[in-house]
Amino acid sequence: MSIIGRVFKNRNFILILAIVLGLVIGERGASLTQSAVVPLLALIMTLSMAGMTNRDFASIRTMPRRILAALFLNYVVTGGVLILLGRWLIHDDEILAGLIVLAAVPPAIASVPWSYVLGGDTLFSLIALMSSYLAAMILTPAIMMIFLGITSYNPIELLILLAQLIVLPIVISRVLLATRIAVHIGKWKNTVVNWSFFIVIFTVIGMNRQAFFTEPDILLRLSIIAVVASFGLSYIIEYGARALHVKQETAISLILVGTMKNFGLASGILLALFTGRSAIASSIMVIFFLLRTLWLGFHFKKKG
Repeated sequence: MSIIGRVFKNRNFILILAIVLGLVIGERGASLTQSAVVPLLALIMTLSMAGMTNRDFASIRTMPRRILAALFLNYVVTGGVLILLGRWLIHDDEILAGLIVLAAVPPAIASVPWSYVLGGDTLFSLIALMSSYLAAMILTPAIMMIFLGITSYNPIELLILLAQLIVLPIVISRVLLATRIAVHIGKWKNTVVNWSFFIVIFTVIGMNRQAFFTEPDILLRLSIIAVVASFGLSYIIEYGARALHVKQETAISLILVGTMKNFGLASGILLALFTGRSAIASSIMVIFFLLRTLWLGFHFKKKG
């Protein structure tokens, strides 16, 4: 039983299971969980930030250059690659909107635990992540407004959604920390976060299952973009870090925070403000970024 318990708490197993079941069950099952995506994302954000102390927030002032580098990599480099390649290769307005929203969202919350697993600078990843989410309150709507225009969506709805998914979780996490509730939920926090991610990814994959089997052209084009944005940028950032004599642990954090987009947040925005089809990009890219992250574990372990 202990082995089974460890398997069902393993993040990799949970995420791969979500992808497989999403592809097998499809829209029929995903339609039952679609309404839970935004509340679960808010829960994930709250529980993840409950481990960040006020002192961690204050540490933002201690590493401005590295934080600016992470913001530049995530919003300008990775975001720019997604938008430029999207405009070049994608001729479907809904799917292109999905890529633009991906470019506009901050890094994935999972970049922090993955930094720990891969031997990166976890504190830097944490602080860079917090800075990215604070910046997202301005950058996310600004990028969407510039590249999509206010006629494509209701900006008020977006601001409300960002308040639900970023501002409210920050506030609630401070309350949990102040009341020491965060200490008591620590034992089961990771399990709840992982299985909440399971439902979010299952929903996004399931809603767009048809694209994986009936639209090979879209699948190929998005796969090319995903490979460049995940594996390609990871190589470039690692090479640049070595050339600048940046420590390996910092390079690992820059790769993760700089390239991992919050696919769950992007999917929540797309499902709430656009069409289900617009989330196809997130569905396909989350698979490649998961494979890339698993490969990074092998790559840096082999290098070490």
